[in-house]
Amino acid sequence: MTALYYTLGVLIFVIALLVSVALHECGHMIPAKRFGVRVSQFFVGFGKTIWSRHKGETEYGFKAIPLGGYVKLIGMLPPDPKTGEVRESSTGIFSGLIDSSREAEWEQVKARR
Repeated sequence: MTALYYTLGVLIFVIALLVSVALHECGHMIPAKRFGVRVSQFFVGFGKTIWSRHKGETEYGFKAIPLGGYVKLIGMLPPDPKTGEVRESSTGIFSGLIDSSREAEWEQVKARR
């Protein structure tokens, strides 16, 4: 009987964690959509995708590791509004990653126009 209570407690904890993460991510997604930002993904969890479904332009789903989540907002790293060029990032250890992310975002922003 103790094993049943333990299993039930772990299950309730994981479900509560998933609900908490989902509500937090909704706090990013809802205002973004209301302000016209394109939201391409809404996921609870990290790692391999367990389940996902497209509704409109957004893919909703669950990932294997339920310790967080993310919402992908198109245009978070936008190009320069005057020239349309991808802006140079500041110098630092992650500048190459930032530049690559900006270039990938620019491709998605251009696709929507």
